[in-house]
Amino acid sequence: MVNPDSSDPTGARYSETAPEENVWEEAVSASSTTHMLQHRAAATDDNRELSDLDSDDDDDVPRFDDLGSIRSLHPLQRIRSSQEALIGAHASGSGSDMDVITGWLYNGPLQRAKYEDFSTIDWIYDNTKARHQRSDVRARTRGRGGMGRAELLLDSSKSWLVLLAVGVAMGLIATCISVASQWLIDIKNGHCRTGFYLNRRFCCWNADDLCLDWVTWSEHLHVRWAWADWLLQYVVFMVAAILFAGISTYLVTEYAPYAAGQGIAEIKTIMSGFMMRKFLGLRTLGIKCIGVVLAVASGLSLGKEATMVHIACCCCNVFARVFAKIRGNEVRRRELLSAASAAGISVAFGSPIAGVLFSLEQVSYYFPAKTMWRSLFCAAVAAMTLKFFNPFRNGKLVSFQVTYDRTWDLFELWFFVAIGVICGLAGTLQNRLAFFLIQYRQRSMLKNFARGEVVVVALATAAISYLSVYLRADTVTLVSNLFTECTTQDFDGICSREDRAGNVMSLLVTSVIRVLLTSIAIGLAVPAGMFMPSMGTGASIGRAFGMVVQTLYENHPHWRIFRACKPDVPCITPGVYALVGAASMLSATTRMTVTVVVIMFELSDALIYVLPIMLAVTVSKSVADAFGKDGYFEGIINLNGYPFLPMDQEYSLHAASDELMVRASEMAVISAVGETLRSVTDLLKTSSYSGFPVVKSRSTMVVAGYISRLDLLMVVERAQLSSVYSDSSPCCFINHQSSSTAQTSSDLMATVDFRPWVDPTPMTIFHSTDINTVADIFKELGVRYVLVTHFGTLLGIITKKDIVRAVRMQARNNFGRPTLPGLLRCSGIPHQPQSAGHGAGAGAISIQGFKSYKDETTTDPLSPHHNVVVGRNGSGKSNFFAAVRFVLSDAYTNLGREERQALLHEGNGPATMSAYVEVVFDNSDNRFPTGKDETVIRRTIGLKKDDYSLDRKSSTKAEIASLLESAGFSRSNPYYIVPQGRVTSLTHAKDSERLALLKEVAGTQVYESRRENSLKIVEETERTRAKITEDLALIEERLGELDSEKEELDKYRALDRERRCLEYAIYSLEQEDVAEQLDEIDIKREQLVVAVNARQEVCGDFERQISDLEPEIRAAKQALEMLRIEREQLAAEAEDHARARAQTESAIQDLEQDRATGRDSITELRRAVDSLGREIRTREGELARVESQYSKALAAETKLREQFEVSDQQRRSLQQKQGRSSHFSNKQQRDKWLANEIANMQTTMEQLRIQYEAAEKEHNELQDRLANITRSIAESKARVEESVKQSSEMQAREAELKEQKDSKVSQRKELWRKEARLETENSDLRDELKRAERALGGTVDRATSEGLQALTTIRQQLGLSGIYGPLFELFDVEDTYRTCVETIAGGSLFHVVVDTDETATRVLNELNRQKLGRLTFIPLNRLHPSPATYPEASDAIPMIERLHFNRRYQRAFQQIFGKTIICPSLDVGAGYARSLGLTAVTLEGDKVDRRGELMGGFVNRKGSRLEAAKALVQIRARVQAAETQTKETLATLSALDQEITGLHGEVQMLGARMAQLANQRSSAKLELKQLVKQEADAQLFGESANKSLIALRAQQRSSELELQALQSELDTPFSRGISADERVVLERLMTDVDSQAAELGKLSSMRVELESRRNVLQSELGLGLRMQLEEAQRQLDQATSANPDKNIGVRTRELAKLAKLQDDVSERLADVHREIEEKTREIADLDKQVAETRVRLENETRRTQKEMEQLEKCLAQRNLYLQKKNEYMRNIQDLGVLPEEAFRNFNRAQVPKLAKRLHKVNEKLKRFGHVNKKAFEQYSIFARQRESIRQRKQELDQSATSIEELIEVLDQRKDEAIERTFKQVSKYFSEVFGKLVPAGRGALVMQRRTDRLATGGGDMMDDDNQAQQSVENYIGVSIRVSFNSKTDEGLRMQQLSGGQKSLVALALIFAIQRCDPAPFYLFDEIDANLDAVYRTAVADMIHELSRDSQFVTTTFRPEMLVHADKFYGVTFENKVSRVTTITQAAAMSFIEEAQPS
Repeated sequence: MVNPDSSDPTGARYSETAPEENVWEEAVSASSTTHMLQHRAAATDDNRELSDLDSDDDDDVPRFDDLGSIRSLHPLQRIRSSQEALIGAHASGSGSDMDVITGWLYNGPLQRAKYEDFSTIDWIYDNTKARHQRSDVRARTRGRGGMGRAELLLDSSKSWLVLLAVGVAMGLIATCISVASQWLIDIKNGHCRTGFYLNRRFCCWNADDLCLDWVTWSEHLHVRWAWADWLLQYVVFMVAAILFAGISTYLVTEYAPYAAGQGIAEIKTIMSGFMMRKFLGLRTLGIKCIGVVLAVASGLSLGKEATMVHIACCCCNVFARVFAKIRGNEVRRRELLSAASAAGISVAFGSPIAGVLFSLEQVSYYFPAKTMWRSLFCAAVAAMTLKFFNPFRNGKLVSFQVTYDRTWDLFELWFFVAIGVICGLAGTLQNRLAFFLIQYRQRSMLKNFARGEVVVVALATAAISYLSVYLRADTVTLVSNLFTECTTQDFDGICSREDRAGNVMSLLVTSVIRVLLTSIAIGLAVPAGMFMPSMGTGASIGRAFGMVVQTLYENHPHWRIFRACKPDVPCITPGVYALVGAASMLSATTRMTVTVVVIMFELSDALIYVLPIMLAVTVSKSVADAFGKDGYFEGIINLNGYPFLPMDQEYSLHAASDELMVRASEMAVISAVGETLRSVTDLLKTSSYSGFPVVKSRSTMVVAGYISRLDLLMVVERAQLSSVYSDSSPCCFINHQSSSTAQTSSDLMATVDFRPWVDPTPMTIFHSTDINTVADIFKELGVRYVLVTHFGTLLGIITKKDIVRAVRMQARNNFGRPTLPGLLRCSGIPHQPQSAGHGAGAGAISIQGFKSYKDETTTDPLSPHHNVVVGRNGSGKSNFFAAVRFVLSDAYTNLGREERQALLHEGNGPATMSAYVEVVFDNSDNRFPTGKDETVIRRTIGLKKDDYSLDRKSSTKAEIASLLESAGFSRSNPYYIVPQGRVTSLTHAKDSERLALLKEVAGTQVYESRRENSLKIVEETERTRAKITEDLALIEERLGELDSEKEELDKYRALDRERRCLEYAIYSLEQEDVAEQLDEIDIKREQLVVAVNARQEVCGDFERQISDLEPEIRAAKQALEMLRIEREQLAAEAEDHARARAQTESAIQDLEQDRATGRDSITELRRAVDSLGREIRTREGELARVESQYSKALAAETKLREQFEVSDQQRRSLQQKQGRSSHFSNKQQRDKWLANEIANMQTTMEQLRIQYEAAEKEHNELQDRLANITRSIAESKARVEESVKQSSEMQAREAELKEQKDSKVSQRKELWRKEARLETENSDLRDELKRAERALGGTVDRATSEGLQALTTIRQQLGLSGIYGPLFELFDVEDTYRTCVETIAGGSLFHVVVDTDETATRVLNELNRQKLGRLTFIPLNRLHPSPATYPEASDAIPMIERLHFNRRYQRAFQQIFGKTIICPSLDVGAGYARSLGLTAVTLEGDKVDRRGELMGGFVNRKGSRLEAAKALVQIRARVQAAETQTKETLATLSALDQEITGLHGEVQMLGARMAQLANQRSSAKLELKQLVKQEADAQLFGESANKSLIALRAQQRSSELELQALQSELDTPFSRGISADERVVLERLMTDVDSQAAELGKLSSMRVELESRRNVLQSELGLGLRMQLEEAQRQLDQATSANPDKNIGVRTRELAKLAKLQDDVSERLADVHREIEEKTREIADLDKQVAETRVRLENETRRTQKEMEQLEKCLAQRNLYLQKKNEYMRNIQDLGVLPEEAFRNFNRAQVPKLAKRLHKVNEKLKRFGHVNKKAFEQYSIFARQRESIRQRKQELDQSATSIEELIEVLDQRKDEAIERTFKQVSKYFSEVFGKLVPAGRGALVMQRRTDRLATGGGDMMDDDNQAQQSVENYIGVSIRVSFNSKTDEGLRMQQLSGGQKSLVALALIFAIQRCDPAPFYLFDEIDANLDAVYRTAVADMIHELSRDSQFVTTTFRPEMLVHADKFYGVTFENKVSRVTTITQAAAMSFIEEAQPS
């Protein structure tokens, strides 16, 4: 049955019904299969030969949701309700069988469910649907003239529009991808100074050699060291690579997993009919484009070219959704995808022709001639678009396009062949390595870390690539440089002769590394392709090879091989070798040939290189094909398990169809009789198949149709939702049901009708059809399943998956092995037994919950050879055997509840609800087509379930059975599992039972059952033939009756013909009369229309004049009002200026008086200041001289005083010594006294020292204080000077600011006047806007008017940018076309255009919430207007071309005006309207639509909506402009106010600052006075301190001298008085002291005088003169600051400014008075003109009204005559086809005569009322039926003959099959028995009925002569064996002992197994009844066979253990069995213990 798994692309969905006879007729003849295939193939050929003008309805295929409700893609589409679709309609019984079939094929799409994801489409159904839809379009358009042809052309052009859009889109996408990827690649190395967005090529476009605009990142960061430069670039390169790759893989894995990889393999699969939703979706397209840019830029060894195919198909799929015709037909969509794929290659390589060839050679599965033309068109458009954008700015389509100017020589062909061989090997290696890595990813943990893997690979690639220039360069740049000749450029020294060897080595290493990197990267989760990396590898190999050849030529030009080369001319072009290598490598990886050659030809633009490229490509592909026929894309398809059958592949599958089929016994079928809604529902619940065959009854199993699961489920769910049906409602599946199922009419109405969803003619094949033919059916016809039948009886089903599995098994060399030997022998294929191998051997076995195995028990992996299981009776050994049978055999099928319960474990503890058995098979040789090294099969059973799983994934029993049979577990040979009792039953089998076994092995039971069915068909045919004979007799009788009725019918027809002629003559004459009346009315109407239009034009002119004058009047009045306002303002300003001028003049006079008074006082003050200054300078000079003299005097006095004090002290010491010498008597007393004096003196000196230090410190402090005071005085003086300077600057700045302020104030006044004027204008404009809105509102309803007024407010409140406004605001039209445009638009003018329906909903909700009116919206996203076809004529103008609007609103205008043309008259327009389906309109507003309806008449242009709307738009624009100007003026005024305020504030700040400076200056002066005083006091204190220091110093010196004298005296001897010397000294001292004292007195007197004079001078200066000078200077400054001269200058300038302003105002005021007078006169003139024009307008309006009334009367008369004309035309049409005499000419005078004749004819016709008017038709019908029945009878006769012949053929084939099988089994039995019993012999004997009759019933040995006899005589198979002789006749089975019988039975089993070997055998105690010798022989036999197959045996005997490889023991504890691995010794011990004692 069909696999229900979603990944199985075999689910079928068909609908509608066919009669039972049609199904029966297909199976009735022996050659029905051939006839059926021819019929299907013819249908397919018809589809392929269809014209390119294929079309389809725009009806969409409905989709069904989970509840069965019908959805339609178009919102307005309606289909019939579910009850109408379900209620059975077969009660009527009308309609032929062919009508039902056609209804299923064509009408079915409105009912059928859509295809599932990962399912296969139905090619036949979609092709048939397209053909019928095209026929409908042609029938619908036939006879419609130009309109029909236009509709047909439009329908056929949809595909071309899609391809045009794909081509343009691909050109744009390719441009963006190329530019973006190249920029990202270059940005890893640096950036452009002149533009960061420029890549390196464009940045250095005009640079010759050195490009200074391009800077690396190290240069940008100013890195100076070489190592740092390299390291920084290296790090940036790797970081960028990681970043780009990481973003790319994140986008792919997170948002669009289908965007990974190239996508070509999946596209090939999709082209073959597989559904992969989202693979071609919009998100995939976007992520693919972005991801490929990032992936290529990351540096991974990938390319972007291959992804262009996927991108192109995505674009095609997205654009195809626009048209329902393509969207609803998968075949049509695949045709467009084939064409779109060509565009991908076209933009990738700049080769449109190569794109077409690529589509044909690689991608397309179905490629008719029209697809090739479409492919070329799409590829050419894509190439032209790319050429237009010119992304490389060099005129080339690709950046690596090159041109060669050299030819090649013949000897180079050998080198090209060598390159082809090398590249073929390299390409094969790359593919194999890539496949291995992809498989490894799928099996390993890497699949869970896809993003991390990409990042790691990107990092490794970047780290490796940066080290080599050939790897670092992107593949496009590398290929371009390798293709280029050395004469044009040198890529990194590749053209250098000196380093050629190194370059060759680098290129070869690059090739090896790139192969590895490409193999790794091609399977990563990023979008990328392998075209360019493969070409890069091949180009590297070819370039290296070419350089080697070039070196050989240069070094050895005299070699024979180079003789063809000309001297001094380059002979070898390495670039050509690179080109050849790239082509060879690309061909080796993809297996493309012609496409590659054309790509390289268009890249090189040299036809001369086609032959070398072809040769290399051929060699490369041949080398690659030697290792496998599949290219990379086919390998990916196989790895992913896609259901793809190559069209160009031939199969040699040696099997019949019933070997692959799922048998009918394992299928769920639907009976056409007896099914109810409940039974169908239960069937859906209990089975998971994707479809169900419909049979007439389950007893006969005759095929009646097929229905898919989805359709069945859909109808059931809809029926359950309806109240009409119940669970017992009967179901109808076919048209003609037997009478036994007849029901009442009420029951029929409640019948659930499934017929519309049943495929009445499913594809069927004969059971013996060769499997290769079946594969061709799937491949050529595109079916999803075929039913295997035997003369209509269902035997099974084959799906596409079964064929794909068989083909792939053949590719692995596994399917060629015969698995059904019986059927193979029937087909005549020689069979040779072969080894099963170990690949499919069982590994571990897991059991849980099965019988005695409660807990999970898992065995160790089984040995691939012989395994022995031992255990005690009851331990569970047989249960282990049963568990394996439970999974692998059919022993446990169709289990009931009790049987399921018996398989579950029963014991203590909780109940076991489910059990499972799992077997793991070794699949290292890929015997199981799963693509994995291990295959895990599990079966789980419970009370309500029985499930299978394969490799941990849910599967079906049919799939498991098919998988096991494909691996060698044959169903026809049940002896690979031998349970207990099988050997015993075989030993007791009768000869006839052994013959039946032989027939089962040979497969003849199928023949016998089919022979019986054929005989039944013969009987049914005979009954049908008898029924046909009866029908023929009845028809002949009816034909005789009809002959007599034809005579009367002839008379009736003659009279009826005359009647119709007369009626036609009367109607035609009346019609002519009406036509003449209409012509007259039309002439009169046209005259009136012309007159009315002329008067309307005049009225319009008058109205326009009035409308033009009214704005002028309003503008003049506004100007007058503004002038009056300005006059008032100017008068006020003039008054202000006069007042200010008077004040300024008065101030100037006062200042003049002050200036005269203050001039004398300033002179006196200046004189006083000068005098005081001179005096102070005199005093200061004198003071300086006195201070100098004083200092000198003080120094002399000090020096003299010191000398005086020394001399005086010496004198006093000598005198004291002289005086005290008498007071002491001895030296001791003297010394004592001296010591006491010395101590006192030292004390005194210490006190003096302390006093001196204190005085010195005080003196120093006074000096520091004096210095600080001096500095403070200097600083205060500086501050005062700085304050004066700043005050001067501030005064100047203040004056400047005041001038600026005055200027700004003047400007503000001007703006105030402008603002007032604008406000008045705005008020008038707002009033005018209200009038315009009222005028427009009068043309629409109130709600719409309110909604339009509120629209702007709502837009601002909601902040919606998607509201574009009413339609009338979005376009403009000339006045000539205004009337006709308004007529067509109507109310649509006021519809609001929005972006989406969501925006419309929000606005509408807001309108409803605020109750602001009503609006109609036009959402652009919901508009899909169909394009219109316009006539190419001068008298038809498309209206949309006369409208001027933004193309953003194209769809809105296309929806309203797209199908309208402007014609000069209604007659012309009516012709176009009928032929093209358009609406025609005249300039006057009259229109005619496509249905012929005329609308028009007089159009009142005065109330034109469009004109009112246009006026409103203009007024709004004026209001908006005025408001904008007002806002700008207010903004300027506000800014000016701020500036004035700022200036005023700055002036105030300057005044405050100047006041602050004045205060600071006063404080500084006061402080300066205090400092001067402090300086004087400090000087006095300093002098006093200095004097004290001098005195103290003198005392210290005196004390020191006295102390020295006492100490020296202490050292002298004691004596009375002084010595003589001392006396001399004393006398000299006394003389010196006196003289010094006199001199000192003089000096002291001089010093005192100088000091007194100094003090006087200082007092005079400090307290007198200087203070007087400061006071005089202060008075002078005050007088100067109050100088009137300065103020007079300022006031004078102010006065001049005021005078100028006053003059300007006066001049402007005079102008205003003059303008007011002029405006007053102008307004009066305009009012007069308006009044005169209104009078003239009223007169013309009255005349127009009269003519309009006459025009209305004409129109009424015209409509009346049109009704009469139409009535006459209908009457003529009702007459039908008329004879020729009806068209005779009659005049109007003959009408009365014609009426009389007509009356007479009618009276005669009344006599023939009883005539059978259908006699002729009935006679013709019955005659055709007679011929049809006769032909049917003849066909039945031929069918009966064919069936009889088929029976004979079946008998013959059955005999041959039994004969061959018997020979092989007999041969193998003899061989096996000979090995088991070496001394004996055995043979099988075929028993024949004739032999038994001749011999009286005995068995005989078979011979060749007897084998030729008919097997109908075979009655049994006997066995004769001899155990001790090779020559004895032998014994029969009944004559043997029990052990011998068992041995013979085992020999027969081994013989049958050798006919059909299996990889796995399971034997349960087969040696139980054998003797020891025979057990040993059997054990040896199993040991020999275990070398090629796996054996699992159970035994109680030791002989089986001798040669076994692995041993298992079964134990039983607590009612639970377990299996453990044991040793041979343990097994042997167990056997010995188990043996009876």
